[in-house]
Amino acid sequence: MKRDEIEHTLRAAGDILDETKFIIVGSQSILGKFPDAPDELLMSAEVDMYSKNKPLLSEKLNAIGVGSQFEKTYGYYVDPVDEGTAILPKGWKSRLVNLKSPATNGVTGLCLDPHDLFVSKMAASREKDIEYCKVMIEHNLIGKERVLDLAATIKNPIDDPELSNRTIRKIETIYQGVDLSKTVHVNTENGFYTGKIISVTDTVVQQDAGRGKMIFHEASKLDQQPIIGRSYEIRYNHGIATVNRNEKENKKDHTL
Repeated sequence: MKRDEIEHTLRAAGDILDETKFIIVGSQSILGKFPDAPDELLMSAEVDMYSKNKPLLSEKLNAIGVGSQFEKTYGYYVDPVDEGTAILPKGWKSRLVNLKSPATNGVTGLCLDPHDLFVSKMAASREKDIEYCKVMIEHNLIGKERVLDLAATIKNPIDDPELSNRTIRKIETIYQGVDLSKTVHVNTENGFYTGKIISVTDTVVQQDAGRGKMIFHEASKLDQQPIIGRSYEIRYNHGIATVNRNEKENKKDHTL
């Protein structure tokens, strides 16, 4: 599911419930912070969501759910869930990422922060969740220490007092099984990166590093906002990056 498709589901959900805010807790919540997330993370055709202000009415979203005319027409659908569907770290609501654009028609999708999404999937630990988390690690979308800290805050149910500790062990294990040499880590001390800008949000700037690798810059660390589709040189100096147009590459693109 692509960004424009989740925007479509938000418009449709808003019309059904006359609601402007929906919490998205499943795989597609990655599109909140990373609108051009790797394709491997966008394979699911469903959006797990529920109404923020009218949670008891979320079942009405079955009108655009699996088997609906909406799904038959567009190939994707909404799976109405509730707040208890996902196992999440303490404070996850304070870290929700807004997904809103002119295409959502005034409706906002409140998406899980990628670190909270990662922890929820590691807590569930279905085979597809494990593979999803491996891709997140490979593309450097989350930080190991951060997800370990958050996993420690999972509330252990009475019938599973080891849930948090077990999730931590699984995170340690999955990191051991991923070749981190293939990931692109941003060196915010003195790193230098060049390439075309793929996407820009309030929080993240995605840059094509070449050879199939992507770099994700924190927008707050850049001295100016780059323009999508143009090539830039981004140079870090003690945590702050200077953004300059790569005139040579931009001229090359212009002549093609």
